[in-house]
Amino acid sequence: MTHLLRPLVLSALLALPVLAQSGPIVTGTDAPQVAAWLAANGYTFSLDKDGEGMPLFHLELKSGYNALLFFYDDNPDRPGYESLQLYAGFSTDGEVALEAVNAWNYNYRFAKVYLDDERDPVIESDLDLSGGVDLEGALAVFLQNFEAAFETFAGEVVGE
Repeated sequence: MTHLLRPLVLSALLALPVLAQSGPIVTGTDAPQVAAWLAANGYTFSLDKDGEGMPLFHLELKSGYNALLFFYDDNPDRPGYESLQLYAGFSTDGEVALEAVNAWNYNYRFAKVYLDDERDPVIESDLDLSGGVDLEGALAVFLQNFEAAFETFAGEVVGE
């Protein structure tokens, strides 16, 4: 019985710092909130607008690679945008096999990869805020997961 309780107790203890740092629960965000968080966490970025006039960040990941951060789902009934998407593409002249992309998607979570219309690989990850999240914690985990997936994909599939 104690071997069953150990993982539960360990999980609870590991969650304590996260619970102690929890902030207000939000169902959306905007560019100034995200910019403040990015700046406070040492990211280099610039703010732009996408083709539909929504905020778009050009972001340098901690690894030095570049990514885009899109804002989606501007709900008129709630303040802010309800979802964010991180996006990064690679220029490979179509040298990445679809089988390698499919295998990566089969084996990994929290990001999806595909070949764009030029057969270059793309990696994306989405963050849904609409159910309510601690924005600071959610952004931290979102960026950490994306960077880990990005680096794994770049190394295993793209060969960078």
